[in-house]
Amino acid sequence: MPDISLLAPKVLNGVIEELQFPDTFLGLSLIGTPEDNPFPVAEWDVIGTSRAMAQPGVPNTEAKIVSRLGVGKRTASFLYLREKKIFKPTTLHWLREPGTLATKNAERAVMREIQDLDRRFAAFAEWTIWQMLSGVLSLNYADVIAEVDYALALSHTPVVAEPWSDAGAADVIGDIFAWKLLISEDGAGGSPRLIVLNSTTMNDVVQNESIHTFFSDRMKDSYLTTQTVPGLLGLEWRVYDSVYDSGSGAEKYVPDGVAILIADNPERPFFLMQGPSADHSAPTGHVGRFAKSWLEEDPSARQYLEEWHFLPILERPDQIVYAHVDGSSAA
Repeated sequence: MPDISLLAPKVLNGVIEELQFPDTFLGLSLIGTPEDNPFPVAEWDVIGTSRAMAQPGVPNTEAKIVSRLGVGKRTASFLYLREKKIFKPTTLHWLREPGTLATKNAERAVMREIQDLDRRFAAFAEWTIWQMLSGVLSLNYADVIAEVDYALALSHTPVVAEPWSDAGAADVIGDIFAWKLLISEDGAGGSPRLIVLNSTTMNDVVQNESIHTFFSDRMKDSYLTTQTVPGLLGLEWRVYDSVYDSGSGAEKYVPDGVAILIADNPERPFFLMQGPSADHSAPTGHVGRFAKSWLEEDPSARQYLEEWHFLPILERPDQIVYAHVDGSSAA
């Protein structure tokens, strides 16, 4: 079976490194470029900010000692994804055929499989990000049962007094202002800027009687054309309806009855940490996604494998509010 350049280890991993996560994944878009960690366990600071200001003194006296910012340490094992594909017969046919046309067809067929597997990884990473923002990432799989607690205070997972689905009784404006104040007081240094919710919950907002006065024609046009509402109550409202299938049917990354308020800060409140490869074929010290391909002799087959060690990190939980606006604490 002749090789194609795409299956060469350096080329293959270069391709994986350059693949961009789909724009449809809002969580991955917000979290930005992953940060490398060469160690096998994720460790991060939970940073608490201070609202205290400096105090004056007089010259030629010892400087006042200021206590360090409230910082807590958390550790967790990286999540480990490792999946592979066996190329279908048509792909194997193009790999076996000599000639330029066969090579192009083979590379195209192989690239489709690579992108499909990589998208599965991205979908899982996206799910973990929204779970992180809820305060707890719970894994309940045949091979992995674990929980990561992100130290989100109870006050930052509020339950509204009146569900937003009640257009007349719900106090959407009061709820939003209370959460903005909470972030401003607890997460000093961050300014509330973005609220994410799905279209079902956003429709409750649009129908709310107290909101009508503030919902301008420009906001309505933006909502209908881009699924965003800029400037409403000083926030950018982002509707996010993407779904995933974990094997039990389609579910929303942001469920009904949830509104997630995220602060703007020079130092982002969250990021994605990726760890070292666990594969013996990976170069020494390789961090991030790793891929390889090999030929099985009996039965003859070409396989492609990808792995990834990673974990979403919430470093500043005081700059997040994960609100249950259906009146229930169950997301």
